[in-house]
Amino acid sequence: MSYPVIEPRETESNNPGRALAVVFPAILFVLGLALFTVAFNVGDAGPWVFAGGILSITLAFAIPTTILPALEDR
Repeated sequence: MSYPVIEPRETESNNPGRALAVVFPAILFVLGLALFTVAFNVGDAGPWVFAGGILSITLAFAIPTTILPALEDR
């Protein structure tokens, strides 16, 4: 069987890096949603908490899509 462009990864179910690649972004995503919710009730720190939520969700999507594949290619 030939693969046109991308070769499939050889995944190992016992690899702790794979579990971390799923759990850590999920935690960051939930943290970002929580920070968005809290940002409207903290007073003067609201814009900073909201920015933290944006950063948290940005990292939640960046880790599995850009950072980990770049580390795997090294």
